[in-house]
Amino acid sequence: LPAVKAADDLGLRSPGDELAYLASSRDQLLSDLTAAGAIWFRGFESMKTKEGFVSFYEALDLKACQDPLASVGARAVVSKKGAMYEAVNKPSRSKFFVGMHNESTFKRTNRLGAFVCFKAATKGGEFLLLDGHKMLAEIPRDVLQRLYDRGVRFSNAELPFFDFLRSTPAPIRSVLQPLFQTIASAGVGAKIAMGLALRWDESDEDGLRLLAFSPTQSPINRHPLTGEPAWFCNVHSHSRVLRDERDGKDLAESSGASKLNRTNMYYGDLSEIPEVDLRAIDEAVMRNLVKVPMKEGDVVLVDNYQVMHGRDIFEGERLHAVTWFE
Repeated sequence: LPAVKAADDLGLRSPGDELAYLASSRDQLLSDLTAAGAIWFRGFESMKTKEGFVSFYEALDLKACQDPLASVGARAVVSKKGAMYEAVNKPSRSKFFVGMHNESTFKRTNRLGAFVCFKAATKGGEFLLLDGHKMLAEIPRDVLQRLYDRGVRFSNAELPFFDFLRSTPAPIRSVLQPLFQTIASAGVGAKIAMGLALRWDESDEDGLRLLAFSPTQSPINRHPLTGEPAWFCNVHSHSRVLRDERDGKDLAESSGASKLNRTNMYYGDLSEIPEVDLRAIDEAVMRNLVKVPMKEGDVVLVDNYQVMHGRDIFEGERLHAVTWFE
């Protein structure tokens, strides 16, 4: 993981050669993708530009579609015409390790995605891959069984605007909280197509806020073509415990990152997943993730149902983009 197709090894000397190879080898390449889970196209001259990247996926007869997270507005658009979205390049996010995840919003999951490098970071910023089949074998059986039996649920946003209610007299607060929850639920439902449910949460550390929860789902998914099961769970990316341990508890505040995008992971009944289980998952991830040091013009084509992806921390300017396909 991944399978590697290097332009030099294939004897491809020009963009024309590259596109001809892609078109003539389409069926074999897509078969290789299903077998390996990801293909790394290395040293392709044609994919160094946005127009060339579009030519790449058109040669493979892949139909670009909307980003699964489009309704959230979480990613900037690199090229609207080419359906290209930024792959976490902002300097304010450079010190955040993007945990391993599948691109999924419960209501929508695209099978294939192509990640392209237009400019590599000065240091770090490697694209990361993780085999979902290996994860099923590597996660301790008792941990996996608990997650499978109870399901998982994540909060993928929080609305921290309501802490003033804590100092409001109880009779008034009892009226205002349901009112604000109803208004916020209507607004979130109209803007974000993710089937979210809002629920109050209060603590001394975070104050009073509304959390937006996904529906309960399984941590395992079956491939739509092969029927093979694979780990399909964003706990490594979404868990607040694991994120704080990786990035430092105060990094989100010091970098100016919005609390709106803070996430966490729970069992399906919204009870806490034990830290010992979270760390067991983290250990399995870190043992098996693969770093892909992409250069300008490199593309990694990913089967989203089999392989998770992420991004390492980086220094300097970085421009990677992603396009998703029907």
